This record gives sequence, C-alpha cells and structure tokens, in this order.
Amino acid sequence: MRGEPAAVPAAVLFDLPMGDWGNRPGAEFGRLACDAATAEESREGNVGAGTGAVAGSLKGGIGTAGEVFHSAALGIDVTVGALFAVNSLGSVIDPETGLPWDGHPGLRAPAEAEVVAARARTGPTAGRPSRHGTASRPLNTTIGVVAVDLALTKAHCKRIAVAAHDGLARAIRPAHSLADGDTVFALATGEREPGAQWVPVLDEVCAVAAGVVRRAIVRAVLAAEPVGEVTSYTSLYPSARE
Repeated sequence: MRGEPAAVPAAVLFDLPMGDWGNRPGAEFGRLACDAATAEESREGNVGAGTGAVAGSLKGGIGTAGEVFHSAALGIDVTVGALFAVNSLGSVIDPETGLPWDGHPGLRAPAEAEVVAARARTGPTAGRPSRHGTASRPLNTTIGVVAVDLALTKAHCKRIAVAAHDGLARAIRPAHSLADGDTVFALATGEREPGAQWVPVLDEVCAVAAGVVRRAIVRAVLAAEPVGEVTSYTSLYPSARE
C-alpha cells in the first residue's frame, strides 16, 4: 500500500569469504552494479556474482538468455528474459558427450579425444574444486531472475518463478540438492495487461521461461574462464564453439 516501505527481495552467492566469513556482498554492491551496467553491454561468465562461482567441477558464472514469442492468446509478441548466477553442486555438462545435458543451439560438439581426457575431471566422482584448491565446498546455489514485459500480479510472478525451476532442473544434474540454495525471482514490467486472457497467457510465459532459464544457465558455463585451480568449459573442450 502507498506509504508503506517496499519489500525488496535479494540473494547472494556466498562464495568469496577470503578468510573472513564476514565479507559478503550487500546493498551497496547492488547499487554499484546497477551504476556500472549499460544498455549496450551484456557481460557473462566471470563478472559480478559469477566471479567465484563453480558449476559442478567447472567454472560457473553469470549467464543471460531471452526469447520473444508470439502469444496466441493475446495476438502480440511477448518478451521473456533471464539472468542467472550459477554456482551449483551439480554439473551443467554431460561428461559422456562434453555437451550440455539438454543440448545448446549452435554449439559444436567437442572432439572425442577432448571428451575422453575431460571425463576424469567432470564425471560423477570428480571432486568439486574451489578457488583455493580444496576438493569440495558445502556452499552452492543457483540464483536468478526472470522478467516478462506484461502487467502481472504477485501470484502470477510466483507461478513463473516456479516454472523457471523446471529450466534449472533441465540444465543442472543433480539439481535442487540439499547442498544448494536455488532461488528464482520473477518480475513483470507492467507494460501490457493480459486481461481476461491471463490464464492461457501465463501458461505460455511459463513454458517459455523454463527454456530461457535453461539457456541462461548453460551460457554461464560456456562464457566462464578458468580461475586458479578451477578449469573452464572452453579450456577442457577447446574445439567446442558456438
């Protein structure tokens, strides 16, 4: 209601203690990130919250994706976008193929020799590295936001956030482990009202959101670069190119 303080949800990747667990990002970090952002530049991989991220045994990071689809219910084009920080216990890459679990449009399969050589580092028994060289870390999470250019209610946005977790489960295996704190936020820009057609429109948006989230998570790993002991997808599979 007007005059009441707004509740602003937030989440962080708590992965850079640097010897002091009191070091963590706060509201000021978010403000500085917004100030540094531009409409022309899209940065992925080892930036912002993705700096210290690890996905399975590979470097994680920031990934983005979007899709414009034609809504049959409204007869207009609707845009759905996603931005995710991937710091998951599970892997985004299938060690048997060297490719994302659900594939990725335009990504060329890596050479068989690279796949064989990488299996020891990316398979189910591979240790999870850290920036400091330890074999495993108990702190993992994939967090992100999905946005749509419609006017939706809080309940509608909650439904989109739930559907977005389907995309997370398609991209990461295993997903939603007890060692992960996976969180998805959803927002609507308020540009256009779905009106009485909100039920079929919401179904359309949810279906698209799951795919957009999956692609954003994959992009986070494909765009990441090695850090310390943590290797990256492009380092293990140099012949795989988008």
